[in-house]
Amino acid sequence: MFNLKKNKILFMIPRHHLFLHQSNNNKKEILRKLENLSDEILESKVTQDAKKYYQMARSVTREIHYHKMFTRLKIERNSILVGVINPEHKIEDLILKFFYNRFPKFTIILNSIKKKTIYFIGPAELREKLKKKEGVIFKLEKDWILGKSKLKLENVISILLPILKDNKFFDGILDTDLDLTKLFKEFYDSQHIDSRENHRLFIQNMPKKYQKKKDMVVEKSFRTKSLDRYIKK
Repeated sequence: MFNLKKNKILFMIPRHHLFLHQSNNNKKEILRKLENLSDEILESKVTQDAKKYYQMARSVTREIHYHKMFTRLKIERNSILVGVINPEHKIEDLILKFFYNRFPKFTIILNSIKKKTIYFIGPAELREKLKKKEGVIFKLEKDWILGKSKLKLENVISILLPILKDNKFFDGILDTDLDLTKLFKEFYDSQHIDSRENHRLFIQNMPKKYQKKKDMVVEKSFRTKSLDRYIKK
């Protein structure tokens, strides 16, 4: 993987869970040390401090990459997409922005299990009506808002639903009896070619820490089926 530059490390360190648990004085001291380290020393990890801070930043970037790749969003009503995440570091806003850039017509809600907090991102028009809602904190960024709440997921969804406009993009899909999760799995599996199946290579290429994760059922699949039975001719 590419080496992290100093400005990237300075951006990632304050998001690391160990940094977040420090006192304000310790946080200032860590950032002061980082600022005083030259780009060359920090990026080449030639001192203990440089190595420590570089590894902390790398841990954050690695977790960001994982959640971008493996977070599954489910379709809700009124242009809402919902996902479940479990990050160790403070990266929820970055994951939200990533998905919002991909799906700008939707409001994205992420349920952070470990932190017992609901995070969401949506259009700036939500601002006026959310001002009157208790238990919801948000801030305006560019033309969208970033928010969070300690309320339950279903409560946050019930707050946002009446405010958001209907999105017609999924019309004809949500009104059917199709199991969308199963449909996606069948599509994913259909891309696999039986004659090229190689379990040994598959296990070799799948990092061990990901083999144990519960939310990677699709990635662990080998069997293939046709989509024909799900498509009306």
